[in-house]
Amino acid sequence: MIIISDTSPLSALAEIGELEILPALYGKIVIPETVRRECSHPHAPPALAVWLAKTGSKVVIVPDPVPLTTEASDLDPGEAAAISLAWLHREDSLLIVDDKDGRKLCKALGLAMTGTAGLLLAAARRGLVNFEDVIQRLQATSFRLHPSVLDDLRQKL
Repeated sequence: MIIISDTSPLSALAEIGELEILPALYGKIVIPETVRRECSHPHAPPALAVWLAKTGSKVVIVPDPVPLTTEASDLDPGEAAAISLAWLHREDSLLIVDDKDGRKLCKALGLAMTGTAGLLLAAARRGLVNFEDVIQRLQATSFRLHPSVLDDLRQKL
């Protein structure tokens, strides 16, 4: 399975100091070039650029694919590239994406996806993190998680 990530989940994990759950869960992830650039932007969490620089083979950076649809090109550039890449590998990919519009497009396309909260749930199920602790740290950032989504995640623990 190919694990593809957009920028926002990487940023959220960087803000709470949990980027290492990605290789622990998946071995390696794939990001398009635009996502790499966004991760290195001055407004990105500093820990994200540091992590990317030292990950070695844990993160594979690939050229941006041609935008999938006009809907994808209306999204953030990194998100559009990640969704387009997931579409190219739709038979065996999992896309990590948080943006509501991006998730809506993924659902319409039938792409397998998860988000930051789903990653944290998977990590908690494997004993890599304490779910309540990481959720509390996530909620202390600018990340927004609807209470009903949080309730659903707690039920799946």
